[in-house]
Amino acid sequence: MAKALDKLVFDFFRGLPAYTSDMEETVQSIVQSFDTPITKPKGSIITELSPPNKDFWFLCEGYLKEIYKNPFHNQDSLFNFIPPSSIFVNEDSLFYNKRPQHYYKAYTDVRIASFSNERFQELKKKFPAIIKLYLSGTAEIQKNRRSRLLMLRMPNTIDRIEWVQSQRGDLYNKMDRVTLAQYIGVSRASLYRAFDKLEE
Repeated sequence: MAKALDKLVFDFFRGLPAYTSDMEETVQSIVQSFDTPITKPKGSIITELSPPNKDFWFLCEGYLKEIYKNPFHNQDSLFNFIPPSSIFVNEDSLFYNKRPQHYYKAYTDVRIASFSNERFQELKKKFPAIIKLYLSGTAEIQKNRRSRLLMLRMPNTIDRIEWVQSQRGDLYNKMDRVTLAQYIGVSRASLYRAFDKLEE
């Protein structure tokens, strides 16, 4: 990876709650294990993440939509919106050996780098601390998902919009109105009515 991207990965792991200074050698080994980033244009499906992929991925630049394949409706739905400097995986494949229910689509042009599961297993034997870092990283993913679920329980669209503005301003400033409606779980018509009220 280029030095700038090395720094992104370093900063990610150093920023995790579980990180301590004695894990520096572990983080260095992780950084060195990432493949050269690949670039994908806006709108493309990230096929490298398709089953049975069990690798770990780092979003270096851009934004991704994580989309749920809805078996009961014709239209798939937004499951998560992933900002840059984030680690992510195909959890169904990695943990359950199942075909994933989610896929990833580039919301903007993106650059992503992979860290193979095989390499992870090798490093785990040499650096047991990698488990703490991994669990801490996935805990952050789950924390963001749980907070979004709490937002989705809010009865009013305006409250949901204001939650995204205050709690996830980094995402709000990048979303178009269609994506925002998907993220807060309302129709576009409901979203536009809420914005009309906010502007009154």
